[in-house]
Amino acid sequence: MSKNIGNAGDSNRQKKIVIISTSARGGMKAVTDAYNSSDFYSPDHTVFIPAHREGGVFIRSWIALRALIQLIWMLSLNRVELAHMHMATKGSFWRKGIFVLICKLYNIPTVIHLHGGRFAVFYNGSAKWVRNLIRYVFDQASSIIVLSQYWYNFVTPLTNTPVSVINNFVHDNLDDDIIKTKRRPRNILFLGQFGANKGIYDLLSVFSDIAPKYPDTKLICCGNGEIDKVRSIVNELDVSDFIDVPGWISGVDKIEIMHRCSVFVLPSYNEGLPMSIIEAMSFSMAVISTRVGGIPELIDETNGFLIDPGSHEELREKLIEVFEMDSQSIETMGEASRGKYLRSFTPESCLSEMRSLYLSLGVAP
Repeated sequence: MSKNIGNAGDSNRQKKIVIISTSARGGMKAVTDAYNSSDFYSPDHTVFIPAHREGGVFIRSWIALRALIQLIWMLSLNRVELAHMHMATKGSFWRKGIFVLICKLYNIPTVIHLHGGRFAVFYNGSAKWVRNLIRYVFDQASSIIVLSQYWYNFVTPLTNTPVSVINNFVHDNLDDDIIKTKRRPRNILFLGQFGANKGIYDLLSVFSDIAPKYPDTKLICCGNGEIDKVRSIVNELDVSDFIDVPGWISGVDKIEIMHRCSVFVLPSYNEGLPMSIIEAMSFSMAVISTRVGGIPELIDETNGFLIDPGSHEELREKLIEVFEMDSQSIETMGEASRGKYLRSFTPESCLSEMRSLYLSLGVAP
């Protein structure tokens, strides 16, 4: 996380809120970092336990085992007031599922914070006994947080546990003066995991075909994952004049690039409520994305375009439409994105909802 919010070895003997998440780069860590940097949690009242990190099987297994030991140790000492589990699919579900069941044995209030745009695929594609286990784990939690109405409608029939929609949020780093001098109407940004699920290869294929017709166009691809593969494809397609691949960026570098771009493109196949789109909206960008997960709750005709995942034809059509727009029209779409962000995705609008949920469980953050 962005700063240390405590550890299980603190001499302070008061009970703690235990946050179990990941230290690996990506959307889930971005969410936990956002709460931490907002000073939502009191440092002497909160412990962050990473149950996952980037690395090989041995490293990941050791991190999960260490998290389990740390949690059990704190529970045995009566040091846990509430456990907040950030959960996604596959290994994340199995790890956090075990933690949820252990907390239940100790009668500790537990919050499942559900991430991962592929959870519906994971659930629907699992054997019956796995689906039953997912439902059982959900039923053992005190509360479940989902990121959009789409996920509320999916999760609610699976469990008797109360389900709440609490939006992701990002901090406001927009500087209007920088936008006036740095932003270009045909600077396009992709920000996300480099892999097929995020649609990066669809975007490279379509963009490389049409970009030469618009010589002032630039696609900037930022993220982690299959960086070498993406750079290799750009070189093979001979479009390095039109596509930059900085790879993973953060901090001031990320803020600088987001100020330069007018349009954000994320042609994902599965999503929850992407932090990257919310960030793009906070920077007044028009958005092209797909009709999956909670994305249609972010994007409409006022601030962007929605396409079907995997549709090269639709992606091509919308990119060309953006390239043909005048700068004022793109700016108007960006302003609509900014308005949506200010109404629903600022820290102020989301932290109060999380605080209310905690208080309903008898715990003050």
